[in-house]
Parts: sequence; C-alpha cells; structure tokens
Amino acid sequence: MQVFFNFIETLADIVAWLTLKVVILLTGIMTVTVLVGVFYRYVLVSPLGWTETLARYTMVWAALLAVSVGIKDNEHVGLFFLVRSLPLKAAKVLNFVIGLIILFFLYELTRRGITMAVNGLEQRDLALGITMFWPLLSVPVSAGLALFQQILHMIGAFNPEKDHTDIFGESEAEQALEELEKAEKELEPVKEEL
Repeated sequence: MQVFFNFIETLADIVAWLTLKVVILLTGIMTVTVLVGVFYRYVLVSPLGWTETLARYTMVWAALLAVSVGIKDNEHVGLFFLVRSLPLKAAKVLNFVIGLIILFFLYELTRRGITMAVNGLEQRDLALGITMFWPLLSVPVSAGLALFQQILHMIGAFNPEKDHTDIFGESEAEQALEELEKAEKELEPVKEEL
C-alpha cells in the first residue's frame, strides 16, 4: 500500500515540477514583453500596441497555473489552530470534507471555464489578433490542474504514515520556530567556548 502512496506523491511532484517550468517560462515572457514595451514607449517614443496585452495574458496564465502548485504544497489558506487541536482521525475527516468542497468548486470552475473559453472563439483581441479562446483557456486548464492536484492530495491524506503537518502543512510561524531552534543548536558549541 505504501508503494501506491509513494506513486501518488511522485506523480504530484512531477506535475508540479512541469507546471512550475511553464510558470517560469510565462513569467520570463511577461518580463521581456514589459521591458520591450517600456523600451519602445519611453526610449524610442514609438509604443507597441500589443506588449501590454501579451504581458497581461501571460501574467494571468502564470498566476492561475501556480494555484495547482500551491494546492500540492499546502500553501493555501487554512485554519491551523482548529485542525491541530483535533485528534488525527478527526483532522483527516475534516480535511476530506473540506477537500470535497474544494473539488466541487474546482470541477465547476473547470466545467464553466471550458464553456467560457469556447464562447471566446467568437471574440477577438484586437491588439494580438487572436481569439479570446486562448486567454480564457487559462481558467479551465489551471482549474483542471488544481483539481488533479487536489485529488492526489486527498488520496495522499489517507496514508497512515502522515501526521497533521504532512496533511495540512506547516504555518510560517512554525517554520520560523524550527529554523530558530536549529540555529540555537548550531550555536551551542560557540556559547560553550565563550
């Protein structure tokens, strides 16, 4: 059974890694586009009409795609204080119920996003000369990826070897405290010498 959970975790890692590569590429394209637009507008005093639009669409694609990585890494907003006060089994049940609500939302977002993108075939972006299908496709694609990561996260939560931190992630305060404790341990030999 542990092999299955390891496979799920590896699959989630691979999808997140590929998604991050696309996000990095889109962010790079956005940055170069903005720089080219600024150069043409303020240095050459001959603004290009398409740079702002392309930068906006690449930013939206990158931001929406990154949501699935946030789901995979437990970086979304959560109520840590409530969950941590529950026994592990109750926390897992609560995680499952919340996960079902998130699944429903992401399913609807994917389904309605597909309809929205298909309707965008009838509209054109004047600056880029493309149909609005491509910019609007960012919604169902990113929601579908987030849905996939949420399903993998929910399956992985049933791993008997996982505790509260594995399922719900750590808060930033907990991470900071761990780093502080680690730094104090590293400084103990120095303190003893003084």
